[in-house]
Formats: sequence, C-alpha cells, structure tokens
Amino acid sequence: MNSNEFLCLANLMTGGEPVCITLNDRDSIGSQSEKLFCELVLNARYGESFQISDQRCGVGSYILGADDQVPSKYYFKSGRYVSKDIAQMAAESLPRKDTSAYPIKIEPLHTNNGYFDVMILYLTPEKTMKVVQAYSYYTGERVNINTIGAASICADCTVLPVHKGLTISVGCKGSRKHTGYSDNELPVGISASTAAKIEAGLALIPNTSD
Repeated sequence: MNSNEFLCLANLMTGGEPVCITLNDRDSIGSQSEKLFCELVLNARYGESFQISDQRCGVGSYILGADDQVPSKYYFKSGRYVSKDIAQMAAESLPRKDTSAYPIKIEPLHTNNGYFDVMILYLTPEKTMKVVQAYSYYTGERVNINTIGAASICADCTVLPVHKGLTISVGCKGSRKHTGYSDNELPVGISASTAAKIEAGLALIPNTSD
C-alpha cells in the first residue's frame, strides 16, 4: 500500500502525520544522529526524514539492538525504581530487537514508497479507541497494553508491534520530556500488515455517535 491508501489512519492525527519506520533498510546510508530516537520520530511527524546508523539515547540503542548493555544502572540512578534488583527486572523486561535494527529510515507517511515495518501515530484516547475497534472488526481480539511507562517510542511502538501487530503506549518520561507531544495523546505502534487491516476496518466500523 502507498501513502494515499492510509488516509483513514492519517486523518486520525490532530497534528502532523503518521511516521513510517523501516528497520534494517539496506537502501539507506545511515549516519550517527545527535538526537534521541523519539525526537527523530516526532520531527518526522512534522515532515522531516532521517536515515540513521545510531542515535543519542543509550536505552534506545539497547532496544534497537546496537548495544548489549542492559540499562539497569541508568534506570536505578534515575530514581524510577525502588532498588537495583527492581531496576534490573524493569530493564530486562524491555522489548528488544535481538540484532541491530540499523540502518533505520524514519519518515513521514507522505514520503514513504509503500514499504515500511512499523507506523507510529500520536492519538487522542478517542481516536485510539477507533484504531482498536477497527483492529477488532476483523480479528475479534482484545488489545492488551504492554508497557512499563519507559522506552515508549523505541520499545513499545517500534520493536513490540513487529511481533504484536498493534501496540498502545502511555508514553514515557523521556519521550514526553524531550519531544513534547501532548499530554492528551497516546503513542500507537502498528505493523505494516496490521495497518492495512486497520485502515480497511476504519472505513467500516460505526461512528462514535451511531
């Protein structure tokens, strides 16, 4: 599907557009970015495109498979967890790509050539509800939120949907601090195949007021 075939999904966004992530993009000549992964995704929401070989966030590098160092020490020092053991458990629970995801292409939907691995959207709860309903229209399945409020964009919305199809995140301290998406928005990650199903379902489900 090309970008014009995701108009229902694109219209759910209240600002910017969906972001397409292509992992292990061998057509890209990636460069080291001084921005965080979540910053790059947010900037792509508003029209920028990136091809990266790594980025500035150490946790993101671990999640995306470029660094094998589990970020438990960082999490404990940040004060997010009661003890080193709990910080270790939290860090080890993060969804992670087993091998490096780089080079990665990050781009707005309108520049995508029809191939991507994951689409990321920032949606209000009501628009997120529509995505869930469109997904369930074809599957009859419940959607479980799987998050610890950390590594939201890189883990919850990039790595996890590759395997789960659809993921809903509550965001995280880092992405909300550094990228400034609205307190009224939830980041949502959708695999390419699932996005096609949801796009079709959005045109068929009843309106909220029906």
